[in-house]
Amino acid sequence: MNCWTRRRTPGREEKEDMARTKVRPLGHCSRCTRAWWPGASDEDQWNTVHKGGRLTGYLCPQCQTPEENAEAEVKAALVDYDHPITDADGRVRLAPRGGWHSVAVGTHSVVQSDPAVHLALGIENSQLHIGVAAHTDARLHDLFSETCAVHVRTELDRVGARPGHRTLTFTATDGLPPTNVLVVEDRAACTDGDRGEMVVLVSRQMTPHLLAAFAPPVADSIRAALRDT
Repeated sequence: MNCWTRRRTPGREEKEDMARTKVRPLGHCSRCTRAWWPGASDEDQWNTVHKGGRLTGYLCPQCQTPEENAEAEVKAALVDYDHPITDADGRVRLAPRGGWHSVAVGTHSVVQSDPAVHLALGIENSQLHIGVAAHTDARLHDLFSETCAVHVRTELDRVGARPGHRTLTFTATDGLPPTNVLVVEDRAACTDGDRGEMVVLVSRQMTPHLLAAFAPPVADSIRAALRDT
């Protein structure tokens, strides 16, 4: 199946790089063979043609059908073309705007700066970033979908987290960006020195794309917390 998408316009640094070298066309129209020149007045009106996730050609504005043009306009509004990745099979993967196409685990500034934070999750540049604390519960990987759980389990093992016995509650708040989720210590539940529950904090305006990161029962609990606000 072919799909038609808008070409991303190069940024200032890319154009400066091209200016320092011999400028070559970005490609040629697959129908009329016209050259696609960077900096041309219609540069951002060209479409790229993909089949099975692989780039197969280009279409100049004059050769696009109304249907192809409309499809590209819709996709430009819904798909993030600025942060693609190429998978092991050489196919280009794109995320919906506000969504994610890959997972990165490691250190996170919020986890490092606040000992009450056990896990931080957020979407940035179409990538899901997850950071865990060494003092957290090693069972936290159970929160996640199969795709994410593998990455989280590996990171929990790396930092030396150990299994615990605390329960989780879910709370929606106005204090978080829509693209972030935190698992924090419920200090209000700590009594006599005991460690209390952990709370999964989500934004009341949480982006629905984050739900795909969680196991179905957890996603349902998050939806329930959002409905109760």
